Amino acid sequence: MHQVTQGRSHEKTADMPSPYRPDIDGLRALAVLPILFNHVGLRGFGGGYIGVDIFFVISGFLITGILRRDLAAGRYSIVEFYRRRALRILPALAAMVLVVTLIVPFTSLPDETLRYARSLAATGLFATNFLFYSESGYFDAASHAKPLLHLWSLAIEEQFYLLWPLLLLSFRRQSRLMTIAALCLIIASSFAVSVWLVRTDMTAAFYLLPARAWELALGGLLAILPPHRRIRWLAESAASFALLALLYGFWHYSNLTPFPGVAALLPSLAAVTLLAAGPNTLVGRFLSLAPVRFCGLISYSLYLWHWPVIVLGELGLLLVPTPLVMAGEIALSLLLATLSWYFIERPFREKGPLWSRRGILAAALAMLGLTIASGAGLMASRGWPSRFTPAQSAIASYAGRDYETRYRRGSCFLVGPYDRLAASCLASDGKRPTLLIVGDSEAAHLWPGLSHYRDRYDILQATVVGCRPGVYKTHASGQCEHFYRAILERWVPQHKPSLLLLAGRWQTMDPPFLEPELAALQRERINTVLVGPLPDYRAILPRLLVLADRRHDPTLPQAWLSDQPFMMDAALRTMTARHDIAYVSLLERLCAAHACRTLAAPGVPLQFDSSHLTPAGSELVARMIEPDIAAALARAHSAP
Repeated sequence: MHQVTQGRSHEKTADMPSPYRPDIDGLRALAVLPILFNHVGLRGFGGGYIGVDIFFVISGFLITGILRRDLAAGRYSIVEFYRRRALRILPALAAMVLVVTLIVPFTSLPDETLRYARSLAATGLFATNFLFYSESGYFDAASHAKPLLHLWSLAIEEQFYLLWPLLLLSFRRQSRLMTIAALCLIIASSFAVSVWLVRTDMTAAFYLLPARAWELALGGLLAILPPHRRIRWLAESAASFALLALLYGFWHYSNLTPFPGVAALLPSLAAVTLLAAGPNTLVGRFLSLAPVRFCGLISYSLYLWHWPVIVLGELGLLLVPTPLVMAGEIALSLLLATLSWYFIERPFREKGPLWSRRGILAAALAMLGLTIASGAGLMASRGWPSRFTPAQSAIASYAGRDYETRYRRGSCFLVGPYDRLAASCLASDGKRPTLLIVGDSEAAHLWPGLSHYRDRYDILQATVVGCRPGVYKTHASGQCEHFYRAILERWVPQHKPSLLLLAGRWQTMDPPFLEPELAALQRERINTVLVGPLPDYRAILPRLLVLADRRHDPTLPQAWLSDQPFMMDAALRTMTARHDIAYVSLLERLCAAHACRTLAAPGVPLQFDSSHLTPAGSELVARMIEPDIAAALARAHSAP
């Protein structure tokens, strides 16, 4: 992304040249480091992804300043513009892509390699955002199996800069006021599209240019505004508030925040404010400190390298985000970024003017063509499945499959922040006992199996991603609280289903939220069964099964079992006993001495990722718990 701004930040308006802005390099550091910390899983940076929006604003500001300077000096050239961009973007990008392409076949399963091949070809076309939008979904081949996922933002910038120089050229004879008015209209229109798409198709709002262009154009607008004398106290106050706003976003935003839309105003306006406040405020001087500035100088390379480091570590070395692993990923990312900046970015930037325009553009086209051809070759090989036996390939094919439709996404399994339960999810004809499934995705994945018993039970479903059942009075996002208040505190007491089945991917933080809800259900005399956790692995199960077969080590999956489900199983068993609520231990049925069942049927994994059930796995688990359901209903029927 922000590749156009690497090196020293010299921007000039049409009116006068501006000196080097060290604070802009520092602002880049303030953008890239939270992205890195968010991706490695460092606590406190759930909103680190807003660093991308900061980069968009910086990029729009600097590129527009360069273009206006060229227009004012009469040396504007589209060809020269793209020559400079090729020198800034492609050398470091080519180095990263080459290394990743050489590593991927040795770390990825066939379907993962095939998906990588598509992203490789899309990279050569600067169209990765379209590809990842088309592949998106809650259970879409987990993002940690896509080494080039982060290049979506680079694609957005390149698409923007296909149009932006031409737009500015078309306004070269217009007054500054007319140009500003036109840019304001563009910003308002794009922002309106963003707000609308967040409510209708948030993935499109995230990945596609029409909903993101306003952020780049906002930086461009700042570059076009006439120079102004800064009022010291106002600049100091504005810069301080902007920094606090960014810190708030890094800490309080999460993957449940509807984004971009209105929420993207915070990082975008904060970035504009810091750029406008200048380098002489207290915040500006902090951003100008040498260590902060250095992180800004390497920010493009750091952005390029950090995500492959994380993904390939997980794929090839089965790394999990322990503090030591996170520290290692950060250190390696910084090292590779420094080497890339020093040995690739700087030499090409400094020596670029010595090379012919035709040679540079020809080399750029050749590099992009080779990238597309490499991706096409890997696609033609169908992910190079000959690396694996047919049995291994069959197991591997379950990795990252999209089962959202089987879980009834968007109707009875809510994923997007504006999803609403369909009326049919809670509708009953009254002819059979009603069984209501409530919980997160690990409640939703029970539906495919339990749906086979619809001749016996009227099965209802109310599930939402990322929200275990409980009283979420202090939950940061509010989505979980609102959902469970509506279902467990209003709908259930009013309608009293024959049986309430609670399930979730239980975490150690859940008991304080869950126990008050269990007590309330007991007081309301709601017939309830709590389903305990499933085996949870520190890597996806299909990968572990393939590696176990290749290494002739059938105990490998067990070595990668997480201990947390077993601790939660004991805690939940004790809690339900206190409240006289039926408990179903899936670990008791699936595991013996921490050795857990891994196949639902011959050649079919029980789980397709680290914890979620395949449809065959769901059917197996449903057969296991159906007697408990029947017993709970019989007890309720016989109770006085």
